[in-house]
Amino acid sequence: MSKKLNMEPIDPKVAKAMVVAYAKDGMTSSASYTKAVWFPAEQILDIAKSMDEGKYDGLRIYFAQYLEGAIDGVPQSYEGKNTLLLVPTIPGLGYGNDDDDHDDDLGNIGNRGQGCPDQCNGTAL
Repeated sequence: MSKKLNMEPIDPKVAKAMVVAYAKDGMTSSASYTKAVWFPAEQILDIAKSMDEGKYDGLRIYFAQYLEGAIDGVPQSYEGKNTLLLVPTIPGLGYGNDDDDHDDDLGNIGNRGQGCPDQCNGTAL
């Protein structure tokens, strides 16, 4: 992935398709194997700052799979590989007796990690 990462949020429809693709064959296809995903500190700190400011109450991490041409800037070699989507959550509406609802902020779906393989420098596990 380029040194200057595209930090734009992922379209929710694309993200949903990526999660569905993972569920379909992400755990069984050796072609989709991803050992790890590295996220830049800048992205993590941006999410943490928003949490500290009270905008978010948590972070949901979705297992997903890259789709052909779905996200600008993703290397072609990533297509079909497993990845993670970072989705900050906001306090839910708490219908009923469940005060533990955490709703996804679909306007801020992040990815932009570097997958291993292709970029595995520094991995120890």
